[in-house]
Amino acid sequence: MKVAKFEADMDALQLMYVDMRLVIEVSLPNNKKLKTTSRLIGYKKDDFILIDYPAGLDSGFGNPFLENANIIVRAITDSGFRDIIAFKTKISAMITRPAKMISLDMPENIVTHKIRETPRLGTEYTVDIACNGKLYPAKMVDFSISGCGLALENQDVNILKDSNITINLSASNSIKAVLGGQVVSVHIDSGAVKVGVKFNQSQLELTKDIYHSIIIEMSMNEALSSK
Repeated sequence: MKVAKFEADMDALQLMYVDMRLVIEVSLPNNKKLKTTSRLIGYKKDDFILIDYPAGLDSGFGNPFLENANIIVRAITDSGFRDIIAFKTKISAMITRPAKMISLDMPENIVTHKIRETPRLGTEYTVDIACNGKLYPAKMVDFSISGCGLALENQDVNILKDSNITINLSASNSIKAVLGGQVVSVHIDSGAVKVGVKFNQSQLELTKDIYHSIIIEMSMNEALSSK
């Protein structure tokens, strides 16, 4: 995926909406980084932004001291998966009532990026799959909202077209799920087995969230780390 030039755009704040899904990365004073997802609660222009406190023990947000910590926030809008928003700022305060929230300083700069149509994204994720009563390690070599491609070593693989398949994906806190689907193609090529999978329609919102997260990580990591 090609990353085009990022542009500073404080008006991009207007693209953010209540309950918008966010990917956040906090840098603690001990150099430890916490990365997980959150939701936008709201903001006051030129003053502060409020986000949900991450829930769940696996998020790493047990009881760390977060005030004044640096934070990177990434999000993707509903405008046809075409607008990425990202900014760096600091955590100004922790709020416990009426709900647990994190208050962020208003960032000095917001970067945006228009995404070209990318229905299928190239990936290199290690996954575990289950099919026809057997478990296999595999590589997820591409991902789309509707399905994915898998590559396995040419071993005793009992995967047939139209079989039901389960994929355990755990690439990061924001790219983690158990996905179910149906095998739509199986090819043996140069000692490898390539499998095409169509996801269950019932998981559309989940696969859309993962698609968002993959785009955000692919597009923003290099650009933000260089600033």
